[in-house]
Amino acid sequence: MPLLLSRSDLSRLAAADDELDGAIDAVEKSAVQCASGDRAQTIFAGLNLAGGDELATQVVSLASGPATLRLFPNGAKGERPNAWLGMQLDGTTGSVDSMIALDDFNVLRTSVPAAVGVRHLAPADATTLTVLGSGAQARSHVRTIRRVMPGLKHLKLWSPSYESRTAFGTDLRAQLGDTVRVSVADTVDEAVTGADVITAAGRYSLGKAAIPDPGCVRPGALVVSMTGAGGNLLAHGARLAVPTAQRPELVAFGFASGFIGKTPPPAPAGALELTDVITGKAPARTSDTETIVFELAAPYQWDVPILAWIRAWADERGLGTAFDFSG
Repeated sequence: MPLLLSRSDLSRLAAADDELDGAIDAVEKSAVQCASGDRAQTIFAGLNLAGGDELATQVVSLASGPATLRLFPNGAKGERPNAWLGMQLDGTTGSVDSMIALDDFNVLRTSVPAAVGVRHLAPADATTLTVLGSGAQARSHVRTIRRVMPGLKHLKLWSPSYESRTAFGTDLRAQLGDTVRVSVADTVDEAVTGADVITAAGRYSLGKAAIPDPGCVRPGALVVSMTGAGGNLLAHGARLAVPTAQRPELVAFGFASGFIGKTPPPAPAGALELTDVITGKAPARTSDTETIVFELAAPYQWDVPILAWIRAWADERGLGTAFDFSG
């Protein structure tokens, strides 16, 4: 019988940083499986709503059986109650296995894969993380990336709004105490200089450079991008890395708002595949000074392992409400 998991059912999971290790492991395993032949298909699209937001949706089905549907408001600001929904579907029959409130989990769709990349692509003994952004994505990236940077000593922040980045820094100092030094930079250049890992976790336009001056990035750093924000770094000699070249087949695509105007291109020939690094087929770097841009700007199968992680956590604790809308 299907299970309904509300936001209140999942509040403890949403607040527990140590539980994120399970999500990171699940996404890593799923990426390796897909690269090894568990091919997926996906629909990624959005429709305009009367109020100006966009109803975005992604459907994913894996060859091995599981499927998911995720609905979320694109472009929304502030609270949107009952608007973030994930559904686990039986990959054979299409029947609903669960309906999951994703108010606190939609951001994991990028921050967890980012952490998988940092786990395997960051320079050895990385100690400094720069976060470009101060919104929900930036806050989630801090939470997940900290789980895979055990040597983190310095967290540097920057976003275009002085008030927002200052408030973000204040919040993080209160959370982290003396365990990690938190500094708020006045400029992008100041924020990225000397950093081992940089994540462009703000809302940048597709293809817009998150770091205007590539010369500020130290040789050998890792830059995480969600929107093609590292293109100028690639032109400056950095190497492109992608989760896997075996992305889900995009069977339908389109955003009425123009949020993403063109179908994401396939991974370029010669791009480093994270899954090859994970499985030992390729080294993360050819030298200590090789800068890596880890690009996430494409629809992948991450919803399937993330929803499965949420459901497994709830099942272990007997949470949720069973329902049968066909009975």
